[in-house]
Amino acid sequence: MDKEQLSQIRYLKSEIEILKKQIADVDYKIATDSVKGSDPYFPYNERSFTITGINFKDYNRRVRRLQRKLNRRIEELMDLVEETNEFIESIDDSLIRQIIALRYINAFLGDKWRQV
Repeated sequence: MDKEQLSQIRYLKSEIEILKKQIADVDYKIATDSVKGSDPYFPYNERSFTITGINFKDYNRRVRRLQRKLNRRIEELMDLVEETNEFIESIDDSLIRQIIALRYINAFLGDKWRQV
């Protein structure tokens, strides 16, 4: 495992946040159609009515697609974190092990990394 692989944790986390925002920002699309019907009173003349509503089918399809993508990214991230933990546990030097864990794993958990 190298620095490039370790830094992927941060990028995957960022991608997950972007996907979550995309899911939250999915807008409903308004669908409009016209139908034929009659007046409710005699002489019951036929006329056209315009109906408007939300296209839930399209909305649900887009949300499901983004949710599948998000789940795949989360699985990738969890696999990478597991790999990284195994790598870090294999380091003999305790100080180096702590530094790498703080730099890469805690950055994944949302802690801010400050260079000193």
